[in-house]
Amino acid sequence: MRPEQIPYFLFAIPFLPLAAAVANTALWGYSGRSVRLRHFAIAITLVAFLGSGISYAAVSLLHHPLNGEGTATILPLWGWIKINQPLKLYWALRFDALANLMLPVVLLIGILVAIFSIGYLHDRKHDQVRYFAWLCFFLFSMLLLVVAGNLLVFFVAWEAVGLASYKLISFYVEKEIAQRSGVKAFVVNRIGDAALLLAMFAIFHLTGSADFRDLGLAFQPGGSAERHANFVALMALLAAAAKSAQIPLYVWLPDAMTGPTPISALIHAATMVTAGIFLMLRLEPVFILAPQASALTAWTGALTALLAAFIAAGQTDIKKVLAFSTVSQLGLMVAAVGCGSYAAAFFHLFTHAFFKAMLFLCAGAVITYLHHEQNIRHMGGLLREFPLLGFLFWIAIAALAGIPGFSGFFSKDHILAAAFSANFGGMFLGSILLVVSLLTAFYSFRLGIIVLHGKPAHAIGHGEELPRVSFYLPLVALAIPSLFAGFAALPALFTGNQPYFFEYLERNFPLYSSQLVSVLQHKHGHEQELMVVIAGVAAALVGAIAAIIYYGILKNRPVAEGAYRSLLARLALAKAYVDELYDFVFVQPYRRWAQRLASAEDNLTPRVAEGVAGFAAQVARFTATLQTGVLAHYALSIFIGIVLLLALMLGVL
Repeated sequence: MRPEQIPYFLFAIPFLPLAAAVANTALWGYSGRSVRLRHFAIAITLVAFLGSGISYAAVSLLHHPLNGEGTATILPLWGWIKINQPLKLYWALRFDALANLMLPVVLLIGILVAIFSIGYLHDRKHDQVRYFAWLCFFLFSMLLLVVAGNLLVFFVAWEAVGLASYKLISFYVEKEIAQRSGVKAFVVNRIGDAALLLAMFAIFHLTGSADFRDLGLAFQPGGSAERHANFVALMALLAAAAKSAQIPLYVWLPDAMTGPTPISALIHAATMVTAGIFLMLRLEPVFILAPQASALTAWTGALTALLAAFIAAGQTDIKKVLAFSTVSQLGLMVAAVGCGSYAAAFFHLFTHAFFKAMLFLCAGAVITYLHHEQNIRHMGGLLREFPLLGFLFWIAIAALAGIPGFSGFFSKDHILAAAFSANFGGMFLGSILLVVSLLTAFYSFRLGIIVLHGKPAHAIGHGEELPRVSFYLPLVALAIPSLFAGFAALPALFTGNQPYFFEYLERNFPLYSSQLVSVLQHKHGHEQELMVVIAGVAAALVGAIAAIIYYGILKNRPVAEGAYRSLLARLALAKAYVDELYDFVFVQPYRRWAQRLASAEDNLTPRVAEGVAGFAAQVARFTATLQTGVLAHYALSIFIGIVLLLALMLGVL
């Protein structure tokens, strides 16, 4: 292999899964609902994913060291849209430090989800070809988003991710709730898409380019684009709020749990919901010049994290607990972006991808072994029945809870430090995130104790038909980064130096970023950093101990649906009644107006049709009276016509 081959390998990374998606679609069209070709679909999927992984490894090994914007590889493929403006729109791919860190996360989780899906869909063999076709398209979309060379390619991938998620959320076509959830996700994300388009059009107007490199050059201190940075950043925040499930557009994500659980792992860990965070990281030059928008971003993330953590603590559906957990963790990432700690935001995205994928796959195994039971009130004692599964589940739970030594602890510590350093109410912002840490540890250990310990409350499936290897292989593989990924960026408090992970990632950012971050945050000494670490550890331990005492020692269980609950418990279980509020404010008025318009259309359309028909009949009857059959009448008409034509030609008329 030679460096000259980098463009070919870079092109292969996203387009091998696309080729697999096309091939699997052809198999589905050829086979119908036959199960005979599912093995070919599985083989095509795994070969394509492995091929993308090998292509990434080749690009990463052959590429020269990434030491700044100038060392990024931009691969223009072909022209796209030609207009009489300085704006250049073309298909292009880009490989830089950010892509180099994000690609292995997407590829690893994509491959492991594909392996897990083989066992998870063991009872739906007739749907596997269709499933793997959309899974390949999903991975293609996210890989294209990561290596997109400009905003237009990024937007195409952004939309493709939304389409793939809609089809996979609605995968169970026989379930009405799955169809409604898919439509809800699709509609809510259109709001974010409109905001992203506005941000893109503003960037096109200000920079005359769609390229990320030109964007970084245009949005500089003192540049002409600086005074528009707040508007662009606000539109990007709204786009990210839809895609990455932040207030007020997070409501689609918990309902997206109606799809297959492996897809939930993929959506929550490495694709879909992380796309909004990735967008903000790509637009870092804009956010760094927009302090007002950054402050709003930080508070949006913090409040989303708090609300979602509170709701997760009261849920009884195992997938809903994890779904609201994802919303909360995404809120931490958004808060870090708002505080100017872009590397910390990405680092938490990095670690969260592994342990959240592991959590969802563990939940998928539990649901399968309990005959598709999802209510944690009907679970218990699984650690005795499946000790390896229980052990792996606890690793992922500890990482999510931020227990010291696990990956989630280190990435959350960076975000807490950034929040307390913020110049816009940092003490209050950091305190909110400490409460989030406490609630996260509480609902994480609550889930683990109820599901894995105590007395079994549901019949557990046994037999050779239940998958083992396809379940445990991905879980063991994910356990390694869930344990050790956090050590990639140890805080400076422990090492005395900035983490190399952060240093490498910041090569993607403009040189002036570090100067302007002082507008958003101030530096803390080692004593303050130590206090933040101690506070974070204390919050996690208090939450975990509270759950252990209440659900482990006192052996309490979630109250049955419909039974008496305290006000806070009812509020958490009802998801703070946000869905009901949106239904009352938006859905019902829209439905009433739609019904009125439909009724008016039903009344108006027949009348218009009858009126047009009556007018045509009258014209036809009048025209018929002119046809007398008398030759003299026709001759007179011809004569009058000739006279009129002559008058017009001579200018008399």
